[in-house]
Amino acid sequence: MTQRAARPDRTLVAILSVVAAIVVIAIVVVFTRGGPTDIDPATPEGVVQSYSLAMVANDLDTARGFISADVLDECEFAEPSALQGLRMTVIETTINGASAVVRVSLDEGSGGFGGSSYSYDDAFTLVKDRGDWKIETTPWQLTFCYNQGFRG
Repeated sequence: MTQRAARPDRTLVAILSVVAAIVVIAIVVVFTRGGPTDIDPATPEGVVQSYSLAMVANDLDTARGFISADVLDECEFAEPSALQGLRMTVIETTINGASAVVRVSLDEGSGGFGGSSYSYDDAFTLVKDRGDWKIETTPWQLTFCYNQGFRG
């Protein structure tokens, strides 16, 4: 007696193929997502972005370059906070002559599956300093100098 070789069910093969295709597409999407959009560094929003990225990277020399001279003159260095998982989105910018307020939404997440997060709004204030926008106040997590007058 000859035994017939078992052939896979075509429906099962089709379902597994679709699942595999979805998994591949999901992996491609996750690994090709872009980072933050670069904002013109000559704008208040661009200064806030550049300063924040420097603080997250713990590049304090670069961060110092975005702070107003008046704040730096009186700077009492603040130990940077742990900024892992901090995400920031610009809500709006208000420019009034030589001063600007950049309102941001901050999201602090613990990351990982089932992690919790806390979102809130805060603001950076900037002034024109020799033609460039410079930061005077920041949200407390991004404070460089204690005298930045952060709002907590």
